[in-house]
Amino acid sequence: MRRTLTLSLLAFTALLASCSKPKQPAQQFLSVQTARIGDATFNPSVEAISMLESTTNVALRPETEGRVVKILASEGDRVKAGQPILVLDNVQQSAALNAARAQARTDKLNAERYEFLYEQGATSAKTRDRYATQAIASRDQALASAATLGYKFVRSPIDGIVGDLDTVKLGDYVQTGQAITGIVDNSTLWTLMQIPATQADQIKIGQTVKVSSQTSPPVSGQGSVTFISPYFGISGSQQSPNTLMVKATFPNLTGKLKTGQFVKSQIVIDQRQALAVPVQAVFMQAQQPFVYVVVPLSKALPKIKASSSVPEASKQKLEKLPASTPIVVQKPVVLGTLQNNLYPLRSGLNRGETVVVSNTALLSNGLPVKVSNSANGAGSN
Repeated sequence: MRRTLTLSLLAFTALLASCSKPKQPAQQFLSVQTARIGDATFNPSVEAISMLESTTNVALRPETEGRVVKILASEGDRVKAGQPILVLDNVQQSAALNAARAQARTDKLNAERYEFLYEQGATSAKTRDRYATQAIASRDQALASAATLGYKFVRSPIDGIVGDLDTVKLGDYVQTGQAITGIVDNSTLWTLMQIPATQADQIKIGQTVKVSSQTSPPVSGQGSVTFISPYFGISGSQQSPNTLMVKATFPNLTGKLKTGQFVKSQIVIDQRQALAVPVQAVFMQAQQPFVYVVVPLSKALPKIKASSSVPEASKQKLEKLPASTPIVVQKPVVLGTLQNNLYPLRSGLNRGETVVVSNTALLSNGLPVKVSNSANGAGSN
């Protein structure tokens, strides 16, 4: 009995001792997100800053002088070809037209009367012809008076949008040929790009051209190369002698791009598939791009142990971790030009490798991490 009691006390004491020992805290590793290296479509391009122009952009100019008595449109209005914008004082011209039309009607009746008399043998051919000639002259005079009156109505020569009309007000006297405003049709736009001679051989008629405005958010459009200058520079000028003028035309489908607007133009010279690296994965050291690749500890530990750049204390800590622990390994890479937040990979990584895309500034070679997501593909087919 005493022996049983003693054993029970010993067991209870051991239980108390085990409960009083502090628990070892779980390993806390830096949490990172990753992406898997895969294919993406890249469109190598030649870029330029250029200005948009409308294929239909005219100045509204009166064909006669006069005082403005009516303004029939406002700036920003969409107008049709032939629609009157301004009316100039036309009292005299209206009166002259009425008189000319009245005379033309009288002379026409006289010509018809003398034609009838001639057919009846009551007058001579000479008299008939004189009245016929007078009727024709009166008709032509009426037409000329109508044209003169028509000049007093300043009409839009094209379909388009009315520009700034602040330069003219009611009562202003305008001169023949004076620029009143612009009428612009932005439905089709074009732009001239100056392409460096080193890239000129890559440009072909029909290549896709993408334009993007410098507004926020940007407005985009797409067209094609429609003209390539046969010479470098500007004809008869020393300006930009080592550039090639290239013209692109495109439909303004949204209507949000405007004549005179500066845009970033991209001539797409090719389309190719390549392994892609997310921009978030790349960091620079001494102008050399690097990424952190996630690998299991068992794969990287031999190289880490052989490395002189990793402290011995860190090596010893790594040796105590499970072989499947994910760690990051720094790798140099060779990349192409950034496009849509992806770099085309030239060398340094293999398809399917996993790279870190978050917290890269907090990482170091050989650091254990916690992957908080399953790796997604960096590119898309």
